[in-house]
Amino acid sequence: MLSKKSSKNDFLFYYNTKNDSLTFFSTNINLLVVGGFMRISIFQLKQDEPFRNEYNKMMKILLSKCISFDKKEYTYFDFVNHYLFHNWKYRGTYIDCYEYLNNIGVNIKTKKISKESFLNLLEFLSNMQLLISNLKYYKDNIKYSVKCKSILNHNIPILLDSLGYQAYQIDEKIIIQDKSIQYENLMELLPNDDKELLLAYKNIHNTGIKMKRLILHKIYEKLIKDKEKYKNYNSPIYTSIKIVILKMGIIGEIDKKYMNLSNYKLKKYYDYCYEMILFLLETENILRYKDEIKNT
Repeated sequence: MLSKKSSKNDFLFYYNTKNDSLTFFSTNINLLVVGGFMRISIFQLKQDEPFRNEYNKMMKILLSKCISFDKKEYTYFDFVNHYLFHNWKYRGTYIDCYEYLNNIGVNIKTKKISKESFLNLLEFLSNMQLLISNLKYYKDNIKYSVKCKSILNHNIPILLDSLGYQAYQIDEKIIIQDKSIQYENLMELLPNDDKELLLAYKNIHNTGIKMKRLILHKIYEKLIKDKEKYKNYNSPIYTSIKIVILKMGIIGEIDKKYMNLSNYKLKKYYDYCYEMILFLLETENILRYKDEIKNT
């Protein structure tokens, strides 16, 4: 018979009256402690499988008939090669996806791969999935096997995180970079075209505070080249933009006055800043319309 002895700090102690033994259990859901032996629960286990094992597991699935489309079965790469690769504007001069894969260090016929090439593969797969999401006909009619869907939607983000990397969507491409990449280096990856830059901010994938800062920083750099012009359009709005940019962590550190703002609030003010910048840019267009009508 067990009788409760005591409880303290997530542990329950029980005294067995039959054999005078003390057994204790953790009340913490992540820990199981029995008879003095502590085990790690399944929720605390770290996945310590080498990336090459993950690569081979992934390729086994992607090289199987894991995609159904137009009443036919395809391997992932055959489908990409047949329907998608020629639609990808970043393919350069490569004729097919297999040539491209070889160039980034991925030989689908071998189990050997370097870490860099594995990251290249993850980046390629992420870009193909982005392409599919932008092509409505394919997006609506592709059917993935359960394992293929799991690889693409669940495993890739986990693998990137475990390897210390993160995916950023910039314009119509996904770029994988080290999590510790410097702000200035990531800035260089952003498009230089004004329209692409403005579209990048509104992209559904760019909701993180880091990307919002990066894009606003680059937009502002373009704005201040003609700061007097934009200031004349609407001085109070231009001043508000400057406050967000210069005092809320987009350029330089966050000012003491705004130090207590939550990330949620900061992102909200960044969105306001973006809308105010759009207003100034639209004002420029509207003034052009006015001048054109005037001079007709």
